Amino acid sequence: MKKIISICTAFSLSLSALFAQSVSSEILEKVRESGELQNVFLNDDEVKLSLVPDTELSKLAISHWDNKEKPRLTTEKLFYLDKKTIGSKENIAENKANSENLSIEDVSKVIRSISTMKGTEYYSNRHKKWETLYHEAYLVDSPENKERIPDDTEGSADGKTLYCMQDDNSFGKCYYSLTYKQRPNEVSVCFDNFESLKFAFITAAKAHNIKINLVAVDEGDYFLVYLMVQAYYPRISMLEEKMIDSFNARVDSIYKWFVKEMGEAAAARTL
Repeated sequence: MKKIISICTAFSLSLSALFAQSVSSEILEKVRESGELQNVFLNDDEVKLSLVPDTELSKLAISHWDNKEKPRLTTEKLFYLDKKTIGSKENIAENKANSENLSIEDVSKVIRSISTMKGTEYYSNRHKKWETLYHEAYLVDSPENKERIPDDTEGSADGKTLYCMQDDNSFGKCYYSLTYKQRPNEVSVCFDNFESLKFAFITAAKAHNIKINLVAVDEGDYFLVYLMVQAYYPRISMLEEKMIDSFNARVDSIYKWFVKEMGEAAAARTL
């Protein structure tokens, strides 16, 4: 009997450790109420990241910038995603049980399903309307060949390095390396441009001067999704304004894509 109690206690403690709250109670209360929190730092601003979950992969995500130049733009945004609300209004009640059972394995597949980013929309502050962010998106076999290959969603994402092309509404064809990490209660990806981004005839960002990090943390009843964009670009007023608007909009559109695909994952459980 004592042995059984000990096993149950150990199991309970392991679950508590797995779903330990990773942000302060104050931040959790705010992000649960508003759905999202954001900080934006420009140029010479002192960067004080305050929304980073206290997890291994979140801490790793904020250390990926290894360029000698300080980013001109740093945006961090924390989202609260209640598992019970994942899915469209039409199927949310029907798929409630399935969405509540969504796990890091589901998240891992979603963030490797790069082809599903095709058609993702964003709100253009310049044009005051919704536009298509990625006209095309898919994995490529290598930075050299750039041959299209299927999404790689089997098994764990941990340790995988993939490469992708995104036909961006603002910058045309953009190529990124994708570095993945996965743990029992969190998964992450870092997008790092391995070729320059162009805006018309201007080099908007040289290779490795854009880093987009996404970390999803399973907190039991909900996910915390932390997104951070860091970018270094020429200090040209017209370009600077576009880059700030463009990448801040991308944070929201990437999250919108993530939520949509998580809803699809929940719906797929009913098939």
